Amino acid sequence: MIDLRNMLSTSANIPVQAHWEPIENTANNLHWATEEKFNRTKTQWSEPIDMTWEQWLKLFNPGPAQPLKHYSTADFQVFLPPSTVNVGEVWDLDPERILPFLHQFHPEATMNLGYGGNSAKACLRAISPEYADIVFRIHTRFVLDASIGAYLRPAQFAGHLIINRSNGTICQFTLSLPSRNSNVDMGAFRTHDIGFVPHMELCSLSEAQPKSINWETAITMEEVEKKFQKVLYKFFEIEWTPIEDAVELAKASNRPIHAVLLFGVLDDESC
Repeated sequence: MIDLRNMLSTSANIPVQAHWEPIENTANNLHWATEEKFNRTKTQWSEPIDMTWEQWLKLFNPGPAQPLKHYSTADFQVFLPPSTVNVGEVWDLDPERILPFLHQFHPEATMNLGYGGNSAKACLRAISPEYADIVFRIHTRFVLDASIGAYLRPAQFAGHLIINRSNGTICQFTLSLPSRNSNVDMGAFRTHDIGFVPHMELCSLSEAQPKSINWETAITMEEVEKKFQKVLYKFFEIEWTPIEDAVELAKASNRPIHAVLLFGVLDDESC
């Protein structure tokens, strides 16, 4: 068992840079609605809307609230396990202590996704006598304008924290939105859309990043992802059967196949 508790108790200054590029495309063009469509939607809303078309165009592409923010080393204590752990173990992160990092993106970030449960998990991926690599996954939602129900929900934030066990310093910190063709869900005026943000990330500017580490014990990122999926989504407990095998099984048992067609993926929040 490995004890990483209270390892980051110093007040050393850690600058963290935020990147948030504009939405590149969406399925239904919600974020680039024409002025005519926007004005028509305004008149159909139940309450008066004090917003111009120009403000609407900026709503879904606000950019980071704080492009550069300084944290103390102790702020990163939230990512450490609450008890001793082994490599591969998963634990809950405190949502309230995660929010200060998410507020660097947007002041109205919330960990309340509306379905209960803890949406922030961490895992000890690797350990060496001098370093520890903690991987985490966070689900959040940005309330862009509560008056019209405008929100942006990233698929997930995937993060890394590499710490120096010898001196209790931060070697590397990243928190990023996966870059793929659909990685954000958005909505306003009871209308929903899915889109792509090319780059959304927090990253430390620490100069103490090691060039290479010989890990004593480690698991792969694929193994970490499977562990997160199992604790976040109950359907991963299902024994899935390849479609080809399901067809043969249906023929052999003379039973029909009930097929469900999905748009998007099930194991994040982008659909």
